[in-house]
Amino acid sequence: MEKVNLELKILIVDDSLSMRRIIRKFLTNNGFTHVLEAGNGFEALEILHLTQVDLIVSDLHMPIMDGMAFLERIKANAGTRDIRFIMLTVEAIQKIMNKALSMEVDSYIVKPVTEKVFMEELIRVIHTKRN
Repeated sequence: MEKVNLELKILIVDDSLSMRRIIRKFLTNNGFTHVLEAGNGFEALEILHLTQVDLIVSDLHMPIMDGMAFLERIKANAGTRDIRFIMLTVEAIQKIMNKALSMEVDSYIVKPVTEKVFMEELIRVIHTKRN
């Protein structure tokens, strides 16, 4: 695995507790120790008011505030727009993928995903330079 800062703070946003546990396990298996969780975009925004994170992994379909509305809020705020954002969802419709990409999502991963594929993409996102 390419060298990466294991001190990065990562926020997992998914209404499925089991999915949050799976992603947390992927991260902790690879040495990440600063992992936060939220059940929807609204809860995630509350966390972001209290602490700064380096990367967000968010589901698309969630109650209260879905992943697209959450992404829109993140990108519209000067204080959060530079946080790396990975959309992890079962939604494989090209129109939805294109909308997320047009909103500057850093990666769009379709579930189910293996630990190897997830970690490779996460590391790619972390190491991708921004303009």
